[in-house]
Amino acid sequence: MTGRRRLPQDRPGPVPRRRPVGPEPTNEETFTVWEIIWYGLLGVLLAGYLALDGITLGTGIIGRLVARSDDDRRTVAAATGPFFLGNEVWLVSAAGVTLGGFPGLESTVITGFYPVIVLAVAALLVREAATQFRRRVASERWLRRWDGLVQGACLVLAVMWGALAGAVLGALPVRGGELHVSAGVLLRPVPVLSALTAVAVFALHGAVFLAMRTKGGVAGRAVRLAVRLGPVAAVLGVLTLAGAALDPRARDGVLNVLPAALFALAAIGAALFAPRLAASATGRGGLGAPAVSALAALLPVAAIGAAHWPQAVVSTHAGQNMAVKGAAADPSTLSVVGPVVLLVLPVLLAFQAMQWWAHRTPADDRSPAYL
Repeated sequence: MTGRRRLPQDRPGPVPRRRPVGPEPTNEETFTVWEIIWYGLLGVLLAGYLALDGITLGTGIIGRLVARSDDDRRTVAAATGPFFLGNEVWLVSAAGVTLGGFPGLESTVITGFYPVIVLAVAALLVREAATQFRRRVASERWLRRWDGLVQGACLVLAVMWGALAGAVLGALPVRGGELHVSAGVLLRPVPVLSALTAVAVFALHGAVFLAMRTKGGVAGRAVRLAVRLGPVAAVLGVLTLAGAALDPRARDGVLNVLPAALFALAAIGAALFAPRLAASATGRGGLGAPAVSALAALLPVAAIGAAHWPQAVVSTHAGQNMAVKGAAADPSTLSVVGPVVLLVLPVLLAFQAMQWWAHRTPADDRSPAYL
């Protein structure tokens, strides 16, 4: 058979694949080891902050409820004082990892939620100042004023962290790498319920801590308060999950439902179980009950990370998600700085372990009050 010779351009090529509608899939195999390590380190530092400084937030919220006399206030200060400044190191470390390892998150999430973060930092400063000034003048009126400021600042911080978590859980209006958040985003049902849940969880965490780390009337009132707060925190957690399931924006932000739900349910279970442990070992100084209540405070970080993976931020606009890989710094930078940064975590853990071991004995009104 004769005919013209088939030229290369005449040969049939591969059939082009149809491009999927919506966000482009991210191949997890393209992640480098250091990107995964840095993202995991960020989660550990945030979880550590919520678990440890959550004690300070919780005792600040409920301090005026369980401390009814000057001796009681001295007992609470003696129990929390040794851990006050050390707990905040976790937040500073998390901020450093975000700025150095994830410039995309810094330019998107931190910039987009700038007013919320500024308010949280202001509340932190007010809490620091009020805690340091409360004992400067030997006056009952002076003390109550500063204690009121401490309680107000702790409430603001708990509300801000809870609302921020509820907002970040869902899809956010990210476009072109920029996030523009209005007040309406934080006033949606899920952020509001998340804020209320955070207040209840931190108050429960503080009550469990005081039940184990104090003696006398403070410990008794703290454990009774913890028993009441446990169901409240659990119910609010369930309502937050229900709101996330019903709200389209929150539902669109959850890419992996099962692991996120498991972490959230584990946090709710911890909120219910911690008061029982505290009631059975009040005033003995153990770590079991505070460790369980700490799970209720830190597991939401794991839930949000699992819900979004492999994205760091889920956008309401198709194709505008910010992947963890896209938010991370250059792999060469992560690999060079990474080993140095990893040294920070063992130092933090060793410091916290030393603090807890050195102050393992329950406090009373005769214990040294550092604040």
